[in-house]
Amino acid sequence: MNKKIGLITGLVLGAGLISLALLKRYRRIQSEGLAWQKLRRPSLDILACPDCRGTLIILPISGGEAYHCLACQKDYPVVDGIPRFVQPQEMTGLNKRFSEMYDWFSWGYRIFSKIAFAYIGMSEEQARREVTDRLEPKGGRVLEVSIGPGVNLPYLLGRMDVGEIFGLDISPGQLNRCREYVAHHGWDVQLQLGNAEHLPYQDDAFDGVFHLGGINFFNDKKMAIEEMIRVARPGSRILICDENEKGAQAYERFLPSFKRMAGESREVIEPPMDLVPLEMQEVRVFNVWKGWMYCIEFRKP
Repeated sequence: MNKKIGLITGLVLGAGLISLALLKRYRRIQSEGLAWQKLRRPSLDILACPDCRGTLIILPISGGEAYHCLACQKDYPVVDGIPRFVQPQEMTGLNKRFSEMYDWFSWGYRIFSKIAFAYIGMSEEQARREVTDRLEPKGGRVLEVSIGPGVNLPYLLGRMDVGEIFGLDISPGQLNRCREYVAHHGWDVQLQLGNAEHLPYQDDAFDGVFHLGGINFFNDKKMAIEEMIRVARPGSRILICDENEKGAQAYERFLPSFKRMAGESREVIEPPMDLVPLEMQEVRVFNVWKGWMYCIEFRKP
């Protein structure tokens, strides 16, 4: 009887301590998030309506504010400091399926990333710098398309040749983890929820644009590539990377949900070199991450 009472008491105390720790974490995240939101700038000289590319203004709405397009009259609400240029109910096809997968996967993405790099035999820093160090923003603005939880940010922030950083993702869950991450560090990073096939930015807005993981299963890869080119300034280097067939098969072995989302009869993955416009300069494709990923690199003329 005494052992049973002791066990119940221990369980109650343990649950209480866990609840207290979670409450403290929640309060910290809330406090840090509010502080980070004060760093958010309207960026009306950078942002544009993703549907018509019209000029945006900020309007107060019930409970907050929204970006309003003067041309097509659409409103895009700001939620927890992140403008939402796409709504979950608007997504279709692979975009919808993978957005939902990454929403729940966002909680374990960082741990999975570290395990994956240990498996292929390189440090995370070495792997991520293999891509990010190829950017040449020359002190200008950088955009990461599909920023996820922000795992590439430590290798951009603090670089003398990197100015403002913008990050876009289609997954609310990934962006929430990214917001918590940048808020905890007090980083001045501007985040947007949006579709890579309809980027919410003006033409020629960025001095460096890169995408690391995801384009293989976009609804429209061609449109996404054209959009990354559109928002890059002339002379900018653009990097587009994703898993090759070897990497995709590894995902399918270790992540059953990946195979379900991609479909049982998916096509063999090939770098979409044929979708890069012929006028692009210095075009090349090469493998990174010890042959598990491809990287397409080119410069906008």
